[in-house]
Amino acid sequence: MEKGKRYSYEFAMKEYRKLEKYLNENGYRCEPSGSLRRKREDVGDIDFLVEGKKDEILSVVKEYPEIEARVNKYEFQLKSGIGIHTIPETKEKYLYTLWQSTGPKRHVAWIKSKYTEKELELRRDGIEEKEIYNDIGFDYIPPEQRYGYPGELDDKKGKN
Repeated sequence: MEKGKRYSYEFAMKEYRKLEKYLNENGYRCEPSGSLRRKREDVGDIDFLVEGKKDEILSVVKEYPEIEARVNKYEFQLKSGIGIHTIPETKEKYLYTLWQSTGPKRHVAWIKSKYTEKELELRRDGIEEKEIYNDIGFDYIPPEQRYGYPGELDDKKGKN
């Protein structure tokens, strides 16, 4: 994988859809994560979450016909040049991990700090994304609007 190379959202989503079809045909639920789920204009790689047992998932992903090379246990380079990053997760923690892996890291840290301020524990089992925000008195923040802090949310929408 070429470090620092960026790919258009459209290209990355096209590659993800092919991977998603392959995983669905093999009985796995999956969803895009990271910058692809946040619908960034460009992405460095394709992060995706897959529900199931880690070793089984990695074995199936490893056999995906579009893979050119294995980078490490969870990452592969596709023949098209873009990298994929597999995030295996159990059914119980799937939705929490989808939220956390969607990021960005500053946004996740900011939300977690709100839990700490309110002396609440952020559940990881069986929690819906909307609940993560509602439990601390926030409206749900869609992935494409997650930039970290309230000022950043406004800045990204073009507000002052």
